[in-house]
Amino acid sequence: MASSTSQQSQNPPSFLQPIQLHNQLISIKLTDENHLIWRQQVLTTVRGFGLEGFLDGTSEAPTRFIPGEEEGILQVNPEFTTWQRQDQLLASWLLSSLSESILISVVGMSSSSQIWKSLESSFSTQSKARTMHYRIQLQNLKKGTLSIREYVNKVKLCCDTLAAGGHKVTEQDQIMHILSGLGPEYDAVVAASLSSSK
Repeated sequence: MASSTSQQSQNPPSFLQPIQLHNQLISIKLTDENHLIWRQQVLTTVRGFGLEGFLDGTSEAPTRFIPGEEEGILQVNPEFTTWQRQDQLLASWLLSSLSESILISVVGMSSSSQIWKSLESSFSTQSKARTMHYRIQLQNLKKGTLSIREYVNKVKLCCDTLAAGGHKVTEQDQIMHILSGLGPEYDAVVAASLSSSK
């Protein structure tokens, strides 16, 4: 019990203890398809512990060695040791939240900042491509042989995906996309909707 108390007093309260880290599980593992949801879960937890500086690189490692008691002899800086432990706990936690296919892309990276920046860079490029894909899909989407429910759900999925990427589609634009993709058999419905919106 005494060692637990002394260990807690040595670490600032914002630093994760291994048991705290273990309890902060992410409900999903990062894949090519769920970056935005995964990112939100990670950032919420990391900010909750006040550790975002480890991810963005603003929490720099203290000097590794400091002058020792004997002149000319260096000793390991205890602040560096604490910082390094925290960084490695955070890196381990991040790695445990990645799927195997994503984990391969960060092999060899040793700090939480390296892992985070690599993932952000990789998914930033993919996000731009996905945004363009869903914008084009939304513009070209037609009801065709789909039921109205299936068609509206496809439009909603495109809009929700764009919104999750920071590109919100207004409700009015969603309605316009739905109406413009209906076939000629719905001309009366489209005309009535357009006249009532004036």
